[in-house]
Amino acid sequence: MNARKLVTIRRIEAIRPIPGADTIECATVGGWQVVVKKGEFRPGESGVYFEIDAFLPVADDRFAFLAKHQMTWRDKQGVRLHTMNLCGHIFQGLILPIGRFPEIVSRIAGKSVEVVREMDFSTLLGVEKWEAAAPASFSGEVVGPFPSWMRKTELERVQNLLPALHTQADELFEVSVKLNGTNMTVFHRNGELGVCGRDWQLAESQACAPWQVAKALRLTDALTTLGRNIALQGEIVGEGIQGNPEHLCGQRFYVFDVFDIDRGTYLGREQRGMVLDALRQSGAQIEMVPVIGIMDLRRFRGCVESVLDFAEGPSMNPRVAREGVVFKRLDGRFSFKAVANSYLLKHQER
Repeated sequence: MNARKLVTIRRIEAIRPIPGADTIECATVGGWQVVVKKGEFRPGESGVYFEIDAFLPVADDRFAFLAKHQMTWRDKQGVRLHTMNLCGHIFQGLILPIGRFPEIVSRIAGKSVEVVREMDFSTLLGVEKWEAAAPASFSGEVVGPFPSWMRKTELERVQNLLPALHTQADELFEVSVKLNGTNMTVFHRNGELGVCGRDWQLAESQACAPWQVAKALRLTDALTTLGRNIALQGEIVGEGIQGNPEHLCGQRFYVFDVFDIDRGTYLGREQRGMVLDALRQSGAQIEMVPVIGIMDLRRFRGCVESVLDFAEGPSMNPRVAREGVVFKRLDGRFSFKAVANSYLLKHQER
């Protein structure tokens, strides 16, 4: 699961008018729908695509037209791209002509289309991934960056995986509810125990909520007893987190993945279940994210919109709309997420 690519070269598959709009039109970019100036692009042309949650520096004149939407984030001035509902249609991201970015033009010169397609220009343009601030107690004192020998839990969105809806159509996937909490990883490696947030390894202390949750649920004790070099990755959900949409009492940890540190791979569904059962036998209070079912992708007929429609629905609490769904192939080697558009529109601050 690679880090999310926020700035890429993308091809425009189609252009269509937006009813009631005279100066703008809709461009189809992979599985995304994007607003563009009328006549700026033609089908088949490529542009520089900025994905939602990209934080663009307004000091760059090329983004100055967005300045009225600027905000302060981590002491920086910029614009966060988010989901928009315009004229009854959902639009996500921004695409601009490649010619406006000579530094990108020089980077891709002489490279094949396949190589260019895999390149990410976020660092080159000073673009960062916007993330909502975690509660102070969920940040904690930092030991260091997220360990390089373990994968972060950033999943690719279905809009960027249109070909996979065809090539993976016959594979079986475990589909689970994407819970709205805060990310935590708990690991055991060669006798060392550690707890991480999304980007950092955290120091053990009474003030660090993730560490206290890991200890209270006996995750650290059970991992020590098991003795394997593995990491549990999941969401802390409950009171004091994202407004507690599931209306839980206290805080719980819901696992969505188990990472085999020695092999550098995620465990498949069956192996993951065996590890979690062993941890429970050692006293761990551990739960899996709610699983909707096992299914293949043929039902979606290669259509991103169908997957996004499926992402809408109830969460763990049936009276609450879910954030989305996660598709995980049964062998654990390929996963992606579909975030509900209704959630994105409702929670622009997250």
